[in-house]
Amino acid sequence: MNPSIPLAVSPPTDNSTVSPFFEKGHIVAGQSRKKSIKLYYEKTGAGPLLLLFVMGLNSPGCAGESVVAEFAKKPEYTIATFDNRGVGFSDSPSGIYSTSQMAQDTLDLLDGLQWKEKVHVVGTSLGGMISLELVLKDPTRFASLCLVSTNAGRALPPFSALSFVSRVSTVKAESRPLVIVQTLFPQVWLEKPAPEGSNYKTNQEHTIAGIEKMFRDRPPQTIQGSMGQTMAAGLHYVSPKRLSMIRASGLPVLVMTGTDDKMVSPEGSYHLQKELGSHMVVFEGTGHGIAMEYPETYCRLIDELVRHGNNGRFEL
Repeated sequence: MNPSIPLAVSPPTDNSTVSPFFEKGHIVAGQSRKKSIKLYYEKTGAGPLLLLFVMGLNSPGCAGESVVAEFAKKPEYTIATFDNRGVGFSDSPSGIYSTSQMAQDTLDLLDGLQWKEKVHVVGTSLGGMISLELVLKDPTRFASLCLVSTNAGRALPPFSALSFVSRVSTVKAESRPLVIVQTLFPQVWLEKPAPEGSNYKTNQEHTIAGIEKMFRDRPPQTIQGSMGQTMAAGLHYVSPKRLSMIRASGLPVLVMTGTDDKMVSPEGSYHLQKELGSHMVVFEGTGHGIAMEYPETYCRLIDELVRHGNNGRFEL
């Protein structure tokens, strides 16, 4: 088994502000592959609707904390997030990662949680790529699939995405949050007033503060973790033939994209919608962070997908 990366900080001991039904810990993945790793997860809620969030490139599970908090208000939900291999409190083995490998990690996590059926998956960016492989590996386990700001692979990334990877890895640590927000979000949105009660003037100040907190609360990402995840995203590919298998399964699918996404071209979402025959929602003038720019609409769409998907149908 790969040794755990020494942690600079400890996993949170309490999340009672989100839900009294809170659980955290590590689950061992990859034992059947003889390359086991520990994955850190957090689970909240005690309802029958099982909702899993799979995060994007170099993002720990806590990146979706605000969305989890919204769903935790609904007693019918149980929500799980986790740190993919290569980030946060999960192990960061050396070598090239793949979305297929990371999907198998996720299945091992679901086995550990005893989530064997009717699981609803929301995958964002790299998390969406992993989610495609996930539902292909075990289609009967899942009740719906939401693909956010992602693609099926073999799509040339925008130049801004390529330059972002270089900039974020070379700038000083104190400048990194600013580089991130200016890439993920349109400037028009960043200049708007921050959410009421946030104690910040603008969305930019509010979002930077959130990223700084995330950096403080999680161990620094290792080079092998960052490179491994980046390679997984770069090598990812799900062919039209394999996408047709998802379509034929009848799994309810919703695709979301923003027209001003600088990280993953919206054309990838249009391709997914065409091949999967899915519903698609396009957010005009929105960047890579749909959940932050339109939190109420984002959560409402997922909620509708889950509720209708749980009955085997979904109509916007």
